[in-house]
Amino acid sequence: PTCPGHGRPRQLSPSPCEAAPGAGADNSEIWPKLFAAGLSGFLTLPEARRCRLISPSIRRLSSAAGQRDPYEGWKSVGLPGGLSQPIMEALWAEDLGAAGRGQAWKELLLGGITLQQRAGTHQDYYEKLCNQPSKYDSVIKRDVHRTLPNEELFRERQGAGQLALFRLLRALAIRLADIGYCQSLNLIVATLIGVFPEDESLVFNCSLALLLRHSLVDLYRPKFPKLG
Repeated sequence: PTCPGHGRPRQLSPSPCEAAPGAGADNSEIWPKLFAAGLSGFLTLPEARRCRLISPSIRRLSSAAGQRDPYEGWKSVGLPGGLSQPIMEALWAEDLGAAGRGQAWKELLLGGITLQQRAGTHQDYYEKLCNQPSKYDSVIKRDVHRTLPNEELFRERQGAGQLALFRLLRALAIRLADIGYCQSLNLIVATLIGVFPEDESLVFNCSLALLLRHSLVDLYRPKFPKLG
């Protein structure tokens, strides 16, 4: 990656274990002190696992303290959010490619849940909702034309990407009746269109799951309760 405006390589932040004293060496004195001070309690799960993988000292100290690999307990039951261990391992190790990335998104968002659908209501199927006029249509159209304009999928005015984005945002505005449409929903939906460009119904369901399952919808409710 390059530093914006300068073109020079940008230094990426190292993980806690890679930022150890001694230019990355596995220092035999500093790690016991950090571990005794509660280092593991300040690490995210990916960071804790990476520390175990690249630092013999952390691995030895963790084993002595009876600490296991942070993902060990989830191998049979799956990870939080419905993400299975094989998918998590693949994400950890390498880029999944377009097909695998879609599978990961789908499993993370839709795994283990059923979205309510009631014909003839605001919870109707996507194919019905996207064809119903909405009072937010003009606002949505304005945002559609300025959503990810440098992405090939959305570059063409009234192209396939923009039309799909409009239909999806209209359907969401009807489905989420207490919210309607708010700016930045266009970016969430556009991202998912990029993952599932051939399946609008799946994009719609994944968008709903992302908003409802993970409580992002509260960022958009009247008075923005999640923003405090």
